[in-house]
Amino acid sequence: MKYNQYAYVDTNHSDQVKELLAINFLPKNYQDWSFGDLLAKLVGNVIAEAKTDEAKKAKLAEFAVDNTQTLADFLKENPDKISSLQFYNVALQLLGYHVGYDYQLDNPTGFMQKQALPVATDINNIEELVSAFYRLLNTRAKNGQLLIDVMAGKGYFTKFWGENKFMYFNGKSLPVFDTNKVIREVVYVESDLDTDRDGKSDLIQVTVFRPKESDGDLKVPALYTASPYFGGIIANEKRNHNVDENLSDAIEWTNPKYEASPTVKAQKPGTEDKNATEEAVHKSSYPLNEYLLARGFASVFAGGIGTRGSDGLRITGAPEENESAKEVIEWLHGDRIAYTDRTRQHETKADWCNGNIGMTGRSYLGTLQIAVATTGVAGLKTVVSEAAISSWYDYYREHGLVIAPEACQGEDLDLLAETCQSNLWDAGSYLKIKPKYDAMQKELLEHEDRTTGQYSDYWEARNYRHHADGIKCSWVSVHGLNDWNVKPKNVYKIWQLVKNLPMKHHLFLHQGPHYNMNNLVSIDFTDLMNLWFCHELLDVENNAYNQWPTAMIQDNLHADKWHEEEDWANEIGQKVTYYPTDDHDLYKDGNGQEKQSFVDVGGKDFKEAKISESDWEYKFISGEEKWAKRSLRYTTEEYIHPVTIVGRPQVKVRVSGSLPKGQLSVALVELGERQRLTPTPKFLMRGGQELGYRFGTDTLQEFVPDKTTKAKLITKAHMNLQNYEDMKKPSKIEAGQFVDLTFELQPTYYTIPAGSKLALIIYSTDEGMTKRPLEEETYTIDLANTEISFYQK
Repeated sequence: MKYNQYAYVDTNHSDQVKELLAINFLPKNYQDWSFGDLLAKLVGNVIAEAKTDEAKKAKLAEFAVDNTQTLADFLKENPDKISSLQFYNVALQLLGYHVGYDYQLDNPTGFMQKQALPVATDINNIEELVSAFYRLLNTRAKNGQLLIDVMAGKGYFTKFWGENKFMYFNGKSLPVFDTNKVIREVVYVESDLDTDRDGKSDLIQVTVFRPKESDGDLKVPALYTASPYFGGIIANEKRNHNVDENLSDAIEWTNPKYEASPTVKAQKPGTEDKNATEEAVHKSSYPLNEYLLARGFASVFAGGIGTRGSDGLRITGAPEENESAKEVIEWLHGDRIAYTDRTRQHETKADWCNGNIGMTGRSYLGTLQIAVATTGVAGLKTVVSEAAISSWYDYYREHGLVIAPEACQGEDLDLLAETCQSNLWDAGSYLKIKPKYDAMQKELLEHEDRTTGQYSDYWEARNYRHHADGIKCSWVSVHGLNDWNVKPKNVYKIWQLVKNLPMKHHLFLHQGPHYNMNNLVSIDFTDLMNLWFCHELLDVENNAYNQWPTAMIQDNLHADKWHEEEDWANEIGQKVTYYPTDDHDLYKDGNGQEKQSFVDVGGKDFKEAKISESDWEYKFISGEEKWAKRSLRYTTEEYIHPVTIVGRPQVKVRVSGSLPKGQLSVALVELGERQRLTPTPKFLMRGGQELGYRFGTDTLQEFVPDKTTKAKLITKAHMNLQNYEDMKKPSKIEAGQFVDLTFELQPTYYTIPAGSKLALIIYSTDEGMTKRPLEEETYTIDLANTEISFYQK
């Protein structure tokens, strides 16, 4: 497995020396040292767990330079140089690898090249030795972290605690802040909202974790995570809406409207500045924030309106949520008032903040980053938005249908609001809020329109993409290409807008589902973000803008291969079109002429089978007869060379249903028995990454080859037949009436290997996502007017 490294900044020798001197790694008079003595000194410095020179010297005997000699014995010979083989035998041991298990002493450089670790030639003088150690400290160890971070986890940088300044190495911030003395405080930001309609502005509880050093003259940047889950979640697994029901005639759609909550202007910031009087009891919930807290970045969490400790109501996806999240940034930037407690008697300021704020977080937490960024709020310098929703319609709906996120059948706006309305946990808040919460739940249920699934003004208010021109901050998007919770359309569509804006932007696409990527073997994402935040929030000139390509896309065949692209769009490939034939083949040279049919039985078979939605999907795409007979399937011949599908495939289908209503689904599937990557990363070293010195851990992981399977879903889409004329407005249809549907499938970047086939599956009920009708319907496809096209590399 390659330990790819993109965050290493090329540094000239004089700057290498300056940086090594600054961290007390290199003796000030190092040029006066003998080669052997300096080698011993530098190796000893890496062994940070040994606290005295004697202890370090004793440790040298534990290292081998080759098959016959320990490092201690080698140093007794007073060497004036060291071969590449000898140096990297020692280096690999310092990096955490084990002789005889991970690599062999007769070929360390071969192992390093296999792991994509950097290798220098023979080291013949002190200058070369210094440069070799500089590069080694910036090399990823077996646990995935840089060697200098491994040293930090053993206490190397505790000697700098209390110096009240940032220190940088290779453009990245070092953990020189005392993690034993982190300030943990709670403040209350006064909003302009009155979502609970009590005539007073809602207070928003904000939790701050910041270095003790920021209590003095040192100003630090803030990493802000807007997390509706931070105060806890209200779990009710049996509450989801029933999806085992017939489709409705969508013509009954009434276009529900969004109505804003009342507002009450907050007090303007004054001159008072009292210390916070409430200590945080919650813990930071995001490892990337914890990692950077030890490196001087404050970590700020707020659940927003309706969450525990805050006033108001959850109104999933509504502008009020965006506003309450934005107002926290206004306080951090000095533009909004906050109080030491809920009495609103004493003001407290974020005078510890340097005015530069970045946002982090995944899923709902990433979603609110998009929402806040579109406001152009002052102080927000960058967002690192992971697995984020850019339009709530694209999360809970699709092409005129009610469509569930993966593993969330029956969930909707109202139920997510219920999950996050954690201020109901406090009895006093419960007494005040419960009647208003009940009224809001009723409004959400009515206006979300689970009857037809059509787009409406209510959903329009939850589409952040229409406000993308307000974005002023730099941008990093992260998303899983196999995320069927927040489907890839969400990141693809916002990316098409962001990439045309003048600020710097980057995109990471990994092979996971709804997942983080900050501790993968195959990419040094945490180091890249350290580099990025240092540039954006601390104004460090570290080449962050040019350090890695605009779009980084993980390969689906080899997890340690990352495609370096300038964009993610249809246009980076060449368009090809396939046509289904009467014999159920897919060819490039002409349609079939038949009209072929299948009978959909909704959820009847699925309920009787008592299997999971994921089991159903695998059996269905693999072609198991029981499930495949509810569909039409068309396949290519085996590919003779790999082909990569890029962007959004398009399927055109002429179809009729035996009822005056219907839903059609299409899927692209790779067929072929072969070993595929694990659906989620495998834990390779649980708890093996120290976030600071005795300050929490993270786990190294990666996608690895898994068991042999028959098929893999590439992408899919669903559509209401009544939206054949307009995606935003249903039309009446008659039973047996043919209509032309054009599907834009979920975007992808997927390589079909040689020996596999591509399959187009046309079906109706998707047991894991669509409604599951109780009545049968026959769907007829006119092959003469059906085709699939996509862009390929």
